Amino acid sequence: KDLKRAAELEATFGPAHVEYGRALLLLGDASGAEAALRKGVKLLDDNAEAHSALGVALLASGKADEATTELTRAKELDPGSSARRGNLGTVLFMRGKVPEAIKEYEAEVAIAPQDPHARSDLGTAYLAQNDFTRAIVELRKAIDMDPKKATYRSNLGYALQLQGKVAEAVQEYKAAIKIDPKLASAWINLATALSRDPKTRAEARKALETAKQLDPADPRVKANLEELDALERGTNAGGK
Repeated sequence: KDLKRAAELEATFGPAHVEYGRALLLLGDASGAEAALRKGVKLLDDNAEAHSALGVALLASGKADEATTELTRAKELDPGSSARRGNLGTVLFMRGKVPEAIKEYEAEVAIAPQDPHARSDLGTAYLAQNDFTRAIVELRKAIDMDPKKATYRSNLGYALQLQGKVAEAVQEYKAAIKIDPKLASAWINLATALSRDPKTRAEARKALETAKQLDPADPRVKANLEELDALERGTNAGGK
């Protein structure tokens, strides 16, 4: 309320609009944030934070093209910021421009080599290019820096699973679940690994049922349950 009042009282004071927009963004009001931040950017065209915040608001509103423009501008204004490079990398990654995203993530890591989030971003991008070796290196570094981050372990498990190292993947998924039992994606990943073996399909089904309780809207749960049903029908038919 104070920020809104400040923006209204000082309509030509750019920082007031930017801070008001950032506050709205934190509250989940993407459209309100976008409106305030557009005013801020108009008044502070050379301010990297204003462009960056607007880019995040646009991304939250589903306007990826415009978000890319704003986040690119933020990077140009502040190329030495790991956050600017990481944000631009993320929007590029979301748009399927993986090679371009990797360049930004590599720059992010070069600027902040001890940032586990940057390492995880880069590892995930490498994984999207099926570069398992470099992906695993970066994801392991992220875990070494922040061993209590469940998503890092789940992502590493997925990389290992794609490499065919299913037993190691299962260990990482279970470690992720131990850290955060409410991480639905880890339960789903665990199920995909366990469903390959007829002996562990019952455990896979339990994992999917847990994921369903945690996130009923996740389409991956339904898809994996249907695939598991098909696998079990195939096994039963083969047994007959």
